[in-house]
Amino acid sequence: MFKPSKKVVATLGVAMIAGTAGMVAGAPAAFAGSVNPDLTCTEPILHWNKTGKQTFDVSLTPDTGAAPGTVQAKVDAGENPLRPDSAFNNIGFVGQYTFTLSTGGEVTLTAPQFTANIGPTQGIDPPPFTADLAIPQAAPGTTIDLTLKTFALDVYLPGQASKITTATCQVTGSNGVVASYKVADAPPLDPTLTTTPGQVKPGGALTVAGTNWPAGTPKVELCDASGNACDATKVTGALTVASGALSGTATIGATVADGSYQLKVTVGDKAKTSNVTVKADVPSNPRKLTLNPTHGPVGTEVTVAGEGYTPGADVYVIPTNAAHQPDVPGLVMAKAGADGKFTAKVKVTKADTTLIAASEDTTGKLGTATPFTVDGGNPPAGTLKQDLTGTIAGGALTISQANGGIKLSDVTLNGTEQNMTGALNTVTVKDYRGGATGWTLTGSVTDFGNGAGGTIPAEKFSWTPKLTPGEGSPSQAVAGSAGPIGKTGATLASAPNAAVTGGTFAADAGLSLAVPAYQAPGNYSGTLTISIS
Repeated sequence: MFKPSKKVVATLGVAMIAGTAGMVAGAPAAFAGSVNPDLTCTEPILHWNKTGKQTFDVSLTPDTGAAPGTVQAKVDAGENPLRPDSAFNNIGFVGQYTFTLSTGGEVTLTAPQFTANIGPTQGIDPPPFTADLAIPQAAPGTTIDLTLKTFALDVYLPGQASKITTATCQVTGSNGVVASYKVADAPPLDPTLTTTPGQVKPGGALTVAGTNWPAGTPKVELCDASGNACDATKVTGALTVASGALSGTATIGATVADGSYQLKVTVGDKAKTSNVTVKADVPSNPRKLTLNPTHGPVGTEVTVAGEGYTPGADVYVIPTNAAHQPDVPGLVMAKAGADGKFTAKVKVTKADTTLIAASEDTTGKLGTATPFTVDGGNPPAGTLKQDLTGTIAGGALTISQANGGIKLSDVTLNGTEQNMTGALNTVTVKDYRGGATGWTLTGSVTDFGNGAGGTIPAEKFSWTPKLTPGEGSPSQAVAGSAGPIGKTGATLASAPNAAVTGGTFAADAGLSLAVPAYQAPGNYSGTLTISIS
């Protein structure tokens, strides 16, 4: 029986595809191979024992993709060298093809049953077939080669459902790769982006960090809360990318209004956003009143001047006694101007009046008051009065440190995890604002690196905070919890809102960097950033 050469057929197929280029867009061609090894075939019952060559053609579709996975394998085997001594008609055969994998293990493909007439001069010529082939787990970029190991034929007599024997052909001569599968490269990881602290005032700076960034120059923008209306003029970035790590600072524009925003960083075709809140420092009660005069007998008309009120707000101006009971008949209404200021005239009609109050609501929460003294009549002869006034202005909330460098203890690798320890340079908090507003002191840290590729993640760095209040400090400040700091940050100390706040505080912490047992040696460094809000 004549069978065309597989190599000639393959060559013609290539020529045909080239001749029709531009007419039909077909699926990607799978890798196809052809081998013609020497076989030694044995059969234990009928003694069809022969040696010779047999051609095997195999193609995989697709020949590139995920692992594990499943592909279609097309197998076309040429005429087998087995020859019986006598002729047989309508003999049933089931072919089994076993291939070794270059990554380890083997796989067997079973062909559908077929019938053939065979004899001393007529061998077994299996028809082509297609079957599922399981691709094992393998690393991205790996090429898995298939090499023929054995070819077996189960033999069935005409009309019989059970096989009577199996002929097995072992590869004994030179062999080669008959098909290959390329495991696709892993997709690149998405970049990450963190910003600390979560809230800054206009003109404040954010610490920016991230991983998995491509090389290039970062672009920074400030977007609205939904990530739209991005504006590069509202923020200034000083960011760099080194070995995929994004780091640096972003400074919010001094004129950016209070609100919720998203900081957007773009490098090449990669972009990421992080939520940021902008809020200006506002005194707990910015409203002020001045009186003219500040004392007088019952019936005195007082000019009240206010500032720091909500522009355009209606203001209730009223005399009150020491128990904050208002003189309702003496109430007058005023309206704050665009600058938050107003003036009004009220008459003191009760002898127990001690205050003149002005509020944007009837509860007094959105207002303030200042003393007024009701004179008991004309002063005695030889007595004079002089009224004294003065203004106390709130100070600032600041932090300071004596030194910016920290030397952690050295370690020598010994096959176990060890800790490099040290102490935080004391951070002094000074809260001279007055009012009722608290504060939070936080820290965040970068990854540690030795400049030669060795890295210890920021999450391995932890602290045990300690706080010492200065004498007379009214704020009930407390130290933060012990634990890891990381890039997202942790609290070093905080003071809650209260009726009266302020004072000085010394924040300290014991530091510890967990060093993995087999960390690359070198001089490691990182940056710990302390912020207050």
